[in-house]
Parts: sequence; C-alpha cells; structure tokens
Amino acid sequence: MSIVQAVKDFLNRKASIVPPPQDAKEPASILDASRPSSEDIMKQYLALVKDDLAQAEADSLRLSTHYGDFAAFFYRPDFDLFLRQEVLPFQQPTTDYLAFLDNDHWGAKNPFNFPGPFYSGESDTCGTGLDQAPANVMLDANGCEFVFQQPATYYELLCVVNAAAVEVLDSYSSNGNDHWTTEICRNWWHNRGPLLRALQEEKIVKRNEEQAQLYFDYLQGAAEIDLRRYCYFLETGHYPATEGTALPAL
Repeated sequence: MSIVQAVKDFLNRKASIVPPPQDAKEPASILDASRPSSEDIMKQYLALVKDDLAQAEADSLRLSTHYGDFAAFFYRPDFDLFLRQEVLPFQQPTTDYLAFLDNDHWGAKNPFNFPGPFYSGESDTCGTGLDQAPANVMLDANGCEFVFQQPATYYELLCVVNAAAVEVLDSYSSNGNDHWTTEICRNWWHNRGPLLRALQEEKIVKRNEEQAQLYFDYLQGAAEIDLRRYCYFLETGHYPATEGTALPAL
C-alpha cells in the first residue's frame, strides 16, 4: 500500500504544484533539463504498478493461508467493516492511511458497476484503476472507473483494493451489501441493454484494453449465474455451497 499511496500523493501534487519563477539570467534549457520528462514519469509509474502487482500476488498467499476459502471470506454480510477494520490493518500494519474505502458513494454510483460489495462513484479520470486491477476495473466513456467484475480470488481482491487506494477522489466503496437487494439486482439486470451497447462503442473500446470485450462476454455468459448467486447471498447471508442449490431467478 505504501507504493500505491505514493502514486496517489504524486497525482494529488500534480494539480497543486505551482512552477517557481524563472530566473531571467538562467536559460530555460537548463531548467527544462532538470525536470523529468513525461516518458520518465511514465516509466516510473509503470515500475510502481509492476511492483504493486507483485506485492498483491505475495500478499494474496498470506491472506489465503490466514482466511481460507475465498467465497466464505468475500461473501459475508459485514464485509465492509470486516475489510476496513480487520483485513486492511492485517495486510498493511505499517500503512498510515487506510480510509480510502470509508465513504459511501451509493448515491453517485456509476451505473455500469456490476452488483457486489465493491463499486465506484464519480472517480477521477487518471485511469490508474485500469492498471492496478485489469481483471476487475475498466473506464467509461468519460474515463471514470467502475468495477465490471467482482473479485473472484484474493489476488483480484487486493488489486481492486489497490485501485481504490490510488484513486485520487477516494471514490470506491466496499459497502455494496448494504445497498443491493435481489429486486435492485433484477432491475439492474433487466436494464443492462444500454450497458451492452456502450461496451461496443469505439470510445469505450479505445479507452480500455480488453476490458470492454471481457465485460460484454461476461454479461452474455457467466454473469447471470454469478448475479443469481449474489442474490442468494443477499437473501440468506451466505454464499451457495453447492452447484445444485436453488437460486433466485432474475
């Protein structure tokens, strides 16, 4: 988390830095030479992302050993408090700022978020979530982030957490279980037509890598059974343990 927080601090500073007055006696070329180029900044950023993904892989093994089955870990009614008050301090005991998931953004929720514990509100347009969680986060036509697939492993969970940590506006929430109901999920599912059309728009396809196609395919395939399982969890308080469990219809 220290790495992603450093990136977040850097992004915050970019908007507030005021260039110092240029000495009339000092050539502009000397000043320009002392500033990092955009290419250098991007290289540093990508190196940080690479390190962060590697750390998420290592931490995922530790969480798996400590907490066991992921479905039982992730699908629990108190997941929001559990994550913020127990899991994050366990994962990052030396990190000062862990409040990036403390805000409720349900009222400003991006309508393209797939139902589940994680969702985003009105995010920045830096696009960092796409790098931090490529299997779970994508960008809409305005460049704002949303969760297109809920985590299915500890590694994906930590990637989404990192995406939330570096997002400048703290626009991610993990309290979806407090808001989603079976009826709201059904309405979302039956009104997914605009989302399917948007995922084929050139602007969204270009803003993302493979995520637009991944989300489109997901909505045409496994998403229905995943959403029915989530509805079962919302109604019973636990995730269906067997394939033969009777699930709510959409």
